[in-house]
Amino acid sequence: MLILVLFAFIGGIITVLSPCILPLLPIILTSSAAGDKKRPLGIVTGFIASFTFFTLFLSAIVQATGIPANSLRNISVVILIIFGLTLIVPPIQEQIEKLFTYFSRFAPNSQNITGFGGGLIIGASLGLLWTPCVGPILASVISLAISDEVTGSALAITLAYSIGTSLPMFLIIRGGQKALQKVPWLVRNSGRIQKIFSVLMILTAFAIYANIDRKFQTWFLNTFPHYGAGLTSLEDNQFVQNALESFHPTDDEQQ
Repeated sequence: MLILVLFAFIGGIITVLSPCILPLLPIILTSSAAGDKKRPLGIVTGFIASFTFFTLFLSAIVQATGIPANSLRNISVVILIIFGLTLIVPPIQEQIEKLFTYFSRFAPNSQNITGFGGGLIIGASLGLLWTPCVGPILASVISLAISDEVTGSALAITLAYSIGTSLPMFLIIRGGQKALQKVPWLVRNSGRIQKIFSVLMILTAFAIYANIDRKFQTWFLNTFPHYGAGLTSLEDNQFVQNALESFHPTDDEQQ
């Protein structure tokens, strides 16, 4: 099981190069254009919690509530559009700030939309959108979750993957923040850059709603088939395959 945890962690880091992640990059970059130092921590925390939860329990939620998975995906899209609008439409930002102020009474540490709390919501939305970008190891975990077999091992593997994925995400956001603070041209034009990234965030969210991200991924993998295979080859070695057989026994072994 330790082998699967290790390779899931490494696979999570490599996932940032996956073609299905490319459409989400504008959202990640937008997160670096606004917010304080605590916002990246909020984003990765929300992402880890959301990705882990939805990977293990999405099928159970769909079965229990009857809400299609695409509807949950669309809710994430709406949230991202709202956060994009808050950065370019002051009245919307004021209303969202009031909402955060109201709910901050129930939290130990209040944060506005540009702080940890706002990052937490964005990260949670990204976690759901990121779920289809998993490799062979997480695919095996999901197949177990679908058959209502969520074990401690499955939780550990999923956490390792989500933490691995969140590391480059955190570095991208913090790197963007530091660049905006230290590069003179970026400092002078930070307001414009924030608005441009916000528009990109909104357009990206609409593209995800229209399933353009999925069409792009299909096109990319059909055009560059060896690229996708190269990313998952790390998880396709004999050590991982043997560990997966023990983790997810065949039908004959279960009988």
